Amino acid sequence: MKIFEQINRRISSWFIADFDDIDNKQVRIQYGMMAGWISIIATLALFIVKMILGLMAGSISVVANAFHLLSHLANSIILVVSFKVTARPATAKTPFGYGRMEHVAPLIMSIFLFVSGIQIGENSIHQALEPHEVHYWPALPWILFATILVKQWLAQFVSFLGRKVDSQAILTNARHHKIEAMISLTVVGGLIAGHYFHHPEADGYIGILVSAWLLYLGYTHGREALVPLLGQAPSKDMIRKIKETAKSVEGVEDAHEIIVHDYGSMYTISLHTEIPEKFGPPEMHEIAERCEGRLRKMFGGEVVCHTDPLLEKTPEIQAVEDQFREVLADFPEIIDYHDFRVIAESRKRIIIAVDIDVSEDVPESEFKGISKALESRVSKKIPNLAYCVFYVTPKFAY
Repeated sequence: MKIFEQINRRISSWFIADFDDIDNKQVRIQYGMMAGWISIIATLALFIVKMILGLMAGSISVVANAFHLLSHLANSIILVVSFKVTARPATAKTPFGYGRMEHVAPLIMSIFLFVSGIQIGENSIHQALEPHEVHYWPALPWILFATILVKQWLAQFVSFLGRKVDSQAILTNARHHKIEAMISLTVVGGLIAGHYFHHPEADGYIGILVSAWLLYLGYTHGREALVPLLGQAPSKDMIRKIKETAKSVEGVEDAHEIIVHDYGSMYTISLHTEIPEKFGPPEMHEIAERCEGRLRKMFGGEVVCHTDPLLEKTPEIQAVEDQFREVLADFPEIIDYHDFRVIAESRKRIIIAVDIDVSEDVPESEFKGISKALESRVSKKIPNLAYCVFYVTPKFAY
């Protein structure tokens, strides 16, 4: 496998300037353009070959296989166009740029797959119910097998490009090549079996299988494309890196309520940083600015850092927090808390304000009920409490 990796790197480096600078937006676009164009050229050539073979043989499965290539050709064109649009600079109307067009491409691809699947399915059913003889000649399966080898190479090369820049659009294109190779193998097997066992209806049944597979792919690719457009959760690794980077700034004790928006070509990140109140407002602001700068350097885009002053833990405040923690033991759905604040309403009465984190499987409709129940239990536990305020961290904050 290492030999294929080396060959892929060598070929890619011929066409992509600064090949290893994968964090560079322009380099990323070159990866997408190369994957798209090489797919267009190869797929167009294979489509012409298979369409001619299918018409000469009168085989619906080979023609169906060719139409699958035609949909893949459209997918590759969409990939090139989407990366071309992604390269456009931000404007007043689109201040976040066009990076999310990379996610639109797989969505359009899924539509092409649905249309192709329906059309091929109709013709395949007709061949299965009213079969006609397929014109078979010995070289036919060997020519089709040669197209499988081309597709297999194309699949692993495009997949290499997609993994290199972690692009879902490119990886989707690569999966199409792999699937096409498997479908072609099935078609070859059906042709051979139909000819030697004298069952021309097998050609129609193979076409039905190809049609069903196209419809399934249309569904899965459409689902995968919609999630990033709706707002995909950042990876746990990214959240970990954001917290570690923030805490590496002197004065930052911890970070929470991290919100990440991925626009394809840039991120916008907001977070709350816990900074001891002893620093005072001016210095806390400077610490937050340094934190923002460090995160911008690592992730690009824009970062907004909110400061949460950490109160000095006096014995009295610690005693109240210990009582609060005892109450939390009866709430298994609450997994953590932060920003614990004790505010004096008077010399004998206090106010508690806390942000709480609940488990991922708890629906937002239950947030209010959890907050009310916790308020009731805390009020009974701490007798000198005037009232308490609880804020449940939303699901999009980490």
